[in-house]
Amino acid sequence: MKKCFPVSIVLISLLLFAFTFSGCIFGGEDEEDVIGPEKDSISGFASLKSGSWEELAFPDGTRERNEFLGTDTYKGVECYLIESETISSSGKEITQIWFNKSNMQVVLIVMKDRNGKVIKIEAIPTLPTKDVPTGEVPSNSVKIGTEKYTTPTGKTIEATVYKITAPDGESEIWMSSQVPFWQVKDILNGKVVYDLYDFGTSGAKRDISKQEMENASSLEFPGDNGWDN
Repeated sequence: MKKCFPVSIVLISLLLFAFTFSGCIFGGEDEEDVIGPEKDSISGFASLKSGSWEELAFPDGTRERNEFLGTDTYKGVECYLIESETISSSGKEITQIWFNKSNMQVVLIVMKDRNGKVIKIEAIPTLPTKDVPTGEVPSNSVKIGTEKYTTPTGKTIEATVYKITAPDGESEIWMSSQVPFWQVKDILNGKVVYDLYDFGTSGAKRDISKQEMENASSLEFPGDNGWDN
């Protein structure tokens, strides 16, 4: 269970980072079960479609598969649903994140550990509206250019490369409109944090069922639950 919650926070952060560079936040109201920047946005990042997925590889052999599963309802609220599956030497762990479709706040995180135990966290403390990315490129980032990247499975894409200076060092982020979740590579202080192993625009399947979520033990945090429109 120790790794699941951090994985969910990392995924949220990566999504928000992608939206910051995209020119808009979650969108696609004219197309059912679509999340993310539209194809005609400033940076050209493609929308995520239901069934899309990516798989990232880490130097220690860990694999992380992120999937967009479309929409579902939680306590009467329509939500976007994303799952992140982490497979490491210690086993498989799954994190499921529910975003309120109307305001894009996280209302629920569901976690399944390597032993199959499921727990959910409600009333997640969320960013106030003023802190939601507006599409402006962070002042400490520099666009380097574009690079070709070929996955180990043989898929070649073109990625936009950004350099970011942060307290923990200099980071080089590769992102591509051809990849669901836009992530291609992250290099921190010259060392690869992760790179893209494979991706697809269909075939994602839900690993934590709605019944498992509903029957899971609940852990609540005080604060805004994000359900208000």
